[in-house]
Amino acid sequence: MEFTLSGFEPIADRVYRAVAQPASVNIGLVVGSTGALLIDTGNSPAQGAMIRDAAQAVAGDVPLTHVALTHAHHDHLYGLAAFEDLDTISHRGLATWLAAGGPGPAELARFGMTDADLAQPTRTFGLATSIDLGDCHAELIHFGRGHTDHDVTVVVPLRRVAFFGDLLESSAPPACDEASWPAEWPKTLDGTLGALRRGFVVVPGHGAVMDRETAFMQRAEIHWYHDQAVELYDAGREASGAWQQDWPWPQEPSEAFVAQALARLEASGRPRTRKRSLTLHVR
Repeated sequence: MEFTLSGFEPIADRVYRAVAQPASVNIGLVVGSTGALLIDTGNSPAQGAMIRDAAQAVAGDVPLTHVALTHAHHDHLYGLAAFEDLDTISHRGLATWLAAGGPGPAELARFGMTDADLAQPTRTFGLATSIDLGDCHAELIHFGRGHTDHDVTVVVPLRRVAFFGDLLESSAPPACDEASWPAEWPKTLDGTLGALRRGFVVVPGHGAVMDRETAFMQRAEIHWYHDQAVELYDAGREASGAWQQDWPWPQEPSEAFVAQALARLEASGRPRTRKRSLTLHVR
């Protein structure tokens, strides 16, 4: 597997974004007057070292001091070992997942790694924490479950930038798997997006930067998909075969999202008590 990194491009005042391949993940860099913060670490320790060198070159005389992790998926976490001497921060749910066994040997082997290559964050938090970078600060916030149960948004108020990890994507529909919480995802986005002023740069986990209004549109799509899942659940139907051409997303990500929403509804024990006509279209 070949790991590459684009150059860090400016997206705001002393805030930068690079793209790490092969997963096309956005890596963030915020340079303050006394320290610099990196957001996410790439797919492997080797790629993490590549990212570190490139970030420090951009930061210049300002030392790289902190790393924030948005969640535990490979393209965001697996490079962490290249930063073990820094202050590396995640939600406590990420550390709990690692302590419980993490990705497992087969998953790590895909990236040429073993358990010894997978680092733990040096500190964790539950709801929010702050990082002082001198002339600005970054707020790390967990507003709730969505893409995972430990998603972290990194907001830099004075620079008017927010990094959302995979709670948002602009290059494809948001990825949803067995670790996702579709019903809670829109509320989690409401907590973050509602706190941002107009003019903020919104950095998704993958794809080009977004504005606040475009991010709210994706939040609305996520909510719409969960509504479709509720309709299907109450009608006793499955995700397969439900997709229609006027749905906002292509068939595969649509069915993946709805299937996970149905699984969560089933696990919750929600009764199918309401009989409704199934309206599965977008106007």
